[in-house]
Amino acid sequence: MKRLILAGSAAAIVGLALTSSPALAVSVAQEPAPTVIASDTTPAYTQVLADHINGATVISPDGGIIAASATGHQTRSVKARPGQAVVLNDLDPGTRYTITRDGSRIGFVVPVSQVGAASGLNVVTTANPGEVLMSWTHTVNKGEGSAVQYTATATVVGATTASAKVVTTDTHATLSGLDMRQRYTFTVTPSNSASTGRASTATMQQTLAQFTGALVDQSAPAGQPAPAPAPAATAAPAPAPAPGPATRTIWVCPDGFADAGAICQKTLPYTFHTVTSTWPYSYHQQFVQTGSHVDFSTSPNGGTYYAQNAWDANGSDAGYYKVVPDGYYTSVKDAAPAGYTDNGTAYTKTEQVKDPAPAGYTDNGSAWVMTAAKVAQQVPA
Repeated sequence: MKRLILAGSAAAIVGLALTSSPALAVSVAQEPAPTVIASDTTPAYTQVLADHINGATVISPDGGIIAASATGHQTRSVKARPGQAVVLNDLDPGTRYTITRDGSRIGFVVPVSQVGAASGLNVVTTANPGEVLMSWTHTVNKGEGSAVQYTATATVVGATTASAKVVTTDTHATLSGLDMRQRYTFTVTPSNSASTGRASTATMQQTLAQFTGALVDQSAPAGQPAPAPAPAATAAPAPAPAPGPATRTIWVCPDGFADAGAICQKTLPYTFHTVTSTWPYSYHQQFVQTGSHVDFSTSPNGGTYYAQNAWDANGSDAGYYKVVPDGYYTSVKDAAPAGYTDNGTAYTKTEQVKDPAPAGYTDNGSAWVMTAAKVAQQVPA
């Protein structure tokens, strides 16, 4: 009995200690979790996903006839079993569809089209070691959806796993923590809820240390300790070389480019060419009057009524008289449409049309622009 009482007291003391000092509570054993051998995977709620190009996936716990409809667009439908995922294809991207099950509304979806490619990837260093600024272009076409994302990565040349990654909805991203001794391949990949677009890729030709002129310990590969220094030579040391002039590294734009902050750029004004449009003549009928005659009728004929002898002092019957013009119809050329002139054989209009952008340039809405990264240059300190 005494042993039982002592054991009970000890247990009470331990329980008190654990309760009053939560930081000391440590789980040292736990009953194994049971092994699940079967479960109901039917979703408890309806799911509508724009995860197919020009289509949508619908999962309904009740099944039935699933349909997508929108005003002015063809309705698409498919029969589904309870919990079955079905795909509604051939939907018009960018259109808001109402999703129904057996005629009752269960949700909405806006299908998306294939996302376009990224292009013009440009990578420049920043003032911070091991950090770069990536910028690129991508035109979001109608139907791609407004939530286009870009995955920007930096991968050591020859490696298969990215060293740094950023996901953004902007067309620029900053990657940091890069190894100054490595060369990297930079990639930006656009994507929407249903597809991935063609990536834009650029590879460094030198390491970040070589580009920036920064001093780094390159005596050992990244991630490995440097080897022990070799023992000192017994021979008398050679005289130290005469110190050279001190230099520092600055970043400048290539010839022909102007400084635009983190990047360099040069612009060209638009050039134009003329395009002449031709419109064939058109004609209408026009009456040419050559004279007139009097038309008489005893019943109204659109003329004026006169009593007997009132029309002609020499004597006339009472009735309706009207003057009818005599002549003929001829074909007359129409006036030139707005903006066109008549050159004697047709209507023509000459307009100034902007030329395509020169190779390497993009159109920023006011001029053609080419960008480039800054280059390192050694100058006296």
